[in-house]
Amino acid sequence: MPHHGDPEVAFRETLAQDRARIDAAIERLSGEETKAERFLLALAGAWGRPVPCRVSLGRRLPPVAPTERGVKCVARWVSAASPDVQRAALSALEKAGVVSRPVLGTVADALASKEPIVRLAAARVLARAAPCPEQAPALRRALSDELFTVRWLAVEALARSGDEHPLAPVLAASRPRLDARLAAYRLESWLRAVATVGRDASALLPEMNELLDRISALSRSDTSWHESRFMIERLVRELRATQGAP
Repeated sequence: MPHHGDPEVAFRETLAQDRARIDAAIERLSGEETKAERFLLALAGAWGRPVPCRVSLGRRLPPVAPTERGVKCVARWVSAASPDVQRAALSALEKAGVVSRPVLGTVADALASKEPIVRLAAARVLARAAPCPEQAPALRRALSDELFTVRWLAVEALARSGDEHPLAPVLAASRPRLDARLAAYRLESWLRAVATVGRDASALLPEMNELLDRISALSRSDTSWHESRFMIERLVRELRATQGAP
């Protein structure tokens, strides 16, 4: 029998409380909640990476599995008046991954928002959730978005949906400039889009080779730039291999 103060018992109790907290958040979001952003962010955290458990040093609570009811309650807030609430809802749906597929029509509508943060958040959801053909028209329009990152995410989403729209030219036209103002994560976002295009990305080999030459010549201590270089090298090898394949 576990004695009083047993860490395992405390952990199970905390786990049950966490599940109850998320169920309560979904219930609140199904109504006319005035503090929706708070509950949406709670869901995003619970559906995402594990969070520290206060009762057990070094132990983390596991993610809560998103449910269809949960994502439908969250999707109600994608069209909220506040861009911050919209972004919080889309962040939760991004963490839900493929479970959010039943509400991707609502997410695709958000690609037409005048708010850049909302369009970007919507594009992230669609890139992660493998959209259906019904979302293709909205994603094709997003290929000309003023934000390069939205274009790259739209490419990812279309490529993963099997859409036949030519995507390599979009990436060639919006290749990030490698200079002091470029953050490594932006370059990696473009590279992820290149990787999803597959064999058609061989048309981007000149751009990739140029990027590889320039990034290799840079003197940067940030390890993220080294990771970008390795990613470019791998992609170049794969694309060259596809050129030689029948």
